[in-house]
Amino acid sequence: MDLAELLGWLASVFTTIIFLPQLSKAIKTKMTDDISMWMLILSLIGNGFWFAHAQLTENLPLQVCAFLIILITVTLIIFKYRNERHR
Repeated sequence: MDLAELLGWLASVFTTIIFLPQLSKAIKTKMTDDISMWMLILSLIGNGFWFAHAQLTENLPLQVCAFLIILITVTLIIFKYRNERHR
């Protein structure tokens, strides 16, 4: 593994885990009022484009990162939608 690939994997890991505390808090407390729906939508769109770019350039670290962030973001959107609907 060369330095560029190592840096790509490190960036992917840290970029992905920044969403995990928010997801964990949303699951535990069922509180999503402080999460911006616009931020989630923009994250979904942006990472969708990153995933497409990563597919075209065959950048595996970026593919994994973008895919995981898309999954986390969709999960947060579902939690937020359900919590706001029940109020």
